[in-house]
Amino acid sequence: MAGSLLESLLGGAARVLSRIQPWHKYPTTLAVPTLAGLRVNMRHENLFDTEMEPTIAAPDPAPGSIDVREARTADGSYNDLSKPWMGMTGARFGRNMPIERTFGEEEPALMTPNPRVISNRLLARKEFVPVPHLNALAGAWLQFMVHDWLSHGENDPEDKFYVPIPEGDSWPGGVMEILKTLRDPDRPGDAGRPQAYTNVETHWWDASQIYGSSLRRQIKVRTDPTTGQFLTDGKLGLQPNGHLPIDEAGKIPGLELAGVNGNWWIGLSVMHTVFVREHNSVVDRLKIDFPEASGEWLFQKARLVVSALLAKIHTVEWTPALMNSPEGRLAMRANWWGLAGETFHRAFGRRGESEILFGVAGSPVDHHNAPYAMTEEFAACYRMHPLMPDDYSFRSHVDDRELLKRDLIGVARGQASSVYEHASFDDVVYSLATSHPGALCLHNYPNTLRSLPPKRENDVLTDLAATDILRDRERGVPRYCEFRRHMSMRAPKTFAELTDNKEWQKELEEIYGDVEKVDLLVGTLAESQCTRNGTPPGFGFSDTAFRIFILMATRRLKSDRFYGEDFNAKVYTPAGFAWVRDNGLRQVMERHVPALAAQFADARSMFFPWAKGTAG
Repeated sequence: MAGSLLESLLGGAARVLSRIQPWHKYPTTLAVPTLAGLRVNMRHENLFDTEMEPTIAAPDPAPGSIDVREARTADGSYNDLSKPWMGMTGARFGRNMPIERTFGEEEPALMTPNPRVISNRLLARKEFVPVPHLNALAGAWLQFMVHDWLSHGENDPEDKFYVPIPEGDSWPGGVMEILKTLRDPDRPGDAGRPQAYTNVETHWWDASQIYGSSLRRQIKVRTDPTTGQFLTDGKLGLQPNGHLPIDEAGKIPGLELAGVNGNWWIGLSVMHTVFVREHNSVVDRLKIDFPEASGEWLFQKARLVVSALLAKIHTVEWTPALMNSPEGRLAMRANWWGLAGETFHRAFGRRGESEILFGVAGSPVDHHNAPYAMTEEFAACYRMHPLMPDDYSFRSHVDDRELLKRDLIGVARGQASSVYEHASFDDVVYSLATSHPGALCLHNYPNTLRSLPPKRENDVLTDLAATDILRDRERGVPRYCEFRRHMSMRAPKTFAELTDNKEWQKELEEIYGDVEKVDLLVGTLAESQCTRNGTPPGFGFSDTAFRIFILMATRRLKSDRFYGEDFNAKVYTPAGFAWVRDNGLRQVMERHVPALAAQFADARSMFFPWAKGTAG
């Protein structure tokens, strides 16, 4: 009751304070409670179910297999024991917008303004705009996490959009072909409702990008690449040199093997390699306390530990690095530790159920207004491709001399693994950690991704920027102004209210004519230059996107049984639970790239630039 009363008070206060000015213009003592109140309100007003009559069924656990009460299944089923299908592979994306406002756009609105024009005139990178206070590991981490949470999978090969090419554009063929998103077939309860789409990965924060979202994929990553035999000791497969195996059965030569290895590049290679090594280290630690345990048991417990460690790093390290302000850092750390803080947690443990006081991790599970699912709007807000540089320099961690220079295509897909022929793993990690990602703003979208060559036979040339615009319209994600209104935010009435950048104001008006027509992606990137109502100081992304993150970041924890009542030493084991509590990305890197310890010793965040090597 006390928690409900506190939440009601916070929600009411947030409504009042938000009408006066944005939360980030208040002092920290008011800004943080306002954020907590906004989250309370959105949990009631911005979660909508698309599974009207679920037809997906969770498989019955095989006799003698894992105990679903104490381990994660490969496909994400049985996280919620009362609704085993919830969040599993193949479950639908939910929505953060009212269902009746999420119908996909149709012609002529679908192509207005032309997505290719937007790509050319508003998104194309003119010159690389870096984020000086972040390193390129921040962008790699983001994609590493997104691959865990969501994917719409392969597109519909039988149905295409045809985007007209503007006059004077050199795009080959005079028209751009974009395959439509594969739709989930209609069900009886869907009559009169918008089209729904399914997630081909598990919706949970369960490290499925490492372990896979099917038993078949999980078996592949648990196979010794040298012998081809399934690893019975609970470990994941690595080459003798500590690198990921090559996916020999894959369609792209040279591509490394992972639970999810789509859209692969050197940053993902680094993250996956480090955390496969981390999984194996956790297995070794658990073996000490449980020498008689089976390899399957060790694997499942290590997966719980690694998944929770990733969730913790994202919550208390990555997100605060991109929200580089006192309010942002406090709010996100409080998600995990609560307002009582980490020191209190370590000294006294959890002292109640309140997520506000003691953190979301370990609080009672609550799905709030809808069954748990990733949402289309969340996927839209994580379109952060400007973080990617177009060019990469790999340098020696010893003296910073350049070893190799490649463009984005040269470090992507099957070419990523070839980088290690010229630079060691330590050198690659060092190079990413001492370079910068791109800023999330207009005119900074990687041009490489705007002319992405086919990765397989029968694929087509892709402008990912134009595709991003079209995907939001196709999937019924509201445009920027309407999106903000549904999040109880003020919508700009003019282009001058959208951005302080006068040149951008002019460009936006020429292309859109009406501020109400501005696409969500364009609006969030333009907002970065607005000091009145836009991006809070120190933030790496827009306040509009942040509202979705406030809601969905805690929902990923709050709905998951393994971060709720089963987040304890009994389920995780005492050693595993302590591993999550006592480790972060710094400790992970100390274990797996110890030669770089001097470079990150003084970094306040592992996602801030590390010190450069010097000859000595």
